[in-house]
Amino acid sequence: MKKNINYIEEISNLLTQKGVGYRKHASTMATILGLQYNSAKQKLDGKRGITLEEVRNIFKYFNEPFEGQRVHNCVFIMNNIHKRCVIEVNDSPVINTEENETYAVKKDGLFVISTKNESPLDVEIYKVNSIDFLPAPKVALLDNDRDILELLKLVTARYGIEADTYQNKNEIIEALNNNQYEAYILDWLLDFGETSESVVKKIREKTTPYSNIIILTGQLNHYEKNLGDMILNYDVKLIEKPAKPFIISSLLLSTLFFN
Repeated sequence: MKKNINYIEEISNLLTQKGVGYRKHASTMATILGLQYNSAKQKLDGKRGITLEEVRNIFKYFNEPFEGQRVHNCVFIMNNIHKRCVIEVNDSPVINTEENETYAVKKDGLFVISTKNESPLDVEIYKVNSIDFLPAPKVALLDNDRDILELLKLVTARYGIEADTYQNKNEIIEALNNNQYEAYILDWLLDFGETSESVVKKIREKTTPYSNIIILTGQLNHYEKNLGDMILNYDVKLIEKPAKPFIISSLLLSTLFFN
């Protein structure tokens, strides 16, 4: 079973592999990232956050690939549709923008292009030289209620996410042999009193790289222990029914585009 990527562990393992002694991890990290020693030490101790961009820079310094990094470096947003893409920009941010040019804002190591032309304050703006769009992310939806499946599929499509739908656990387990999904939304209680517990276990056994699993449930009182085990041992996210479409879409956008 593969857990969420632990940035601290990944960095420590890399530094150790490169012959950096444990006592020099913080000072080496500080040198690579241009940080004060105390700041780097706090990051390695879990007292301050480590951004994905920082992890990527450390791995890049040692000319090593980082499996947890996202492939895209930009999200293109047109109305509600989100598209992942790879862009090339000028080396330096611009001060003044020009008509008929495309610009991206950079925040937390990720570029964002929005057709609304609304730039948040305190962000850098870069002129875009080229854009290569990537395929839409694909998710799997499991629910024994066809109407709910159709609603979820409409919600995902609205934000530029492709979805395959399944009405029973055998269908989705069989589909794992031929399909790769980046996220799963699973109804907890299925037909004949069955739960999606076995589906969660099968996903964790068969899928790589790491995929996010969201469980929808209205049975917290009856399955509290089972659901707790799912969260603890299989790293699922839980949303209580009746689920709001905006909450589901926000969670998917965060997972698939911005993290």
